[in-house]
Amino acid sequence: MRYLRPLLTAALAIPFSSCGLSPYSRDFQQATTTLARPASDVDGPWIGTWKSQVNGHQGPLWCIVHPAPNQPGRYDFRYRAGWGTLQFGDYTHTLSARTARDGSLPLAGEMVLPGGLGIYQVKGRLTRESFTATYQSKADRGTMTLSRPAAL
Repeated sequence: MRYLRPLLTAALAIPFSSCGLSPYSRDFQQATTTLARPASDVDGPWIGTWKSQVNGHQGPLWCIVHPAPNQPGRYDFRYRAGWGTLQFGDYTHTLSARTARDGSLPLAGEMVLPGGLGIYQVKGRLTRESFTATYQSKADRGTMTLSRPAAL
């Protein structure tokens, strides 16, 4: 019986971890509320999906983009991804990027994934209203397609 309580607590906590109680969810909601409509640049919240070209898995994807503090010419991409109804992990990928003349932001960069999963590479382009990219890692490759979230 003493093992049942921790299991029950964990089972109940999982659904609530993706219901807006996380710091990421709070920050995403705030970024969505303060987003200028129409957006004036690529900064701010994005929502969409990722899809694996290796195994067909797919899920929801959120990202908050902003210039990296005290790092001119670099942007932080703060992601949260899900698979099915479960959301998992959020991480920040900092990339060097320069805004193009048309206001878009071309992306190309990589980061080392935790747990020996290898190197994650991303390549794509953001405009004020669309964010499309491809990703590749040791075990997977696929696409990310995001747009601006609806106003709250």
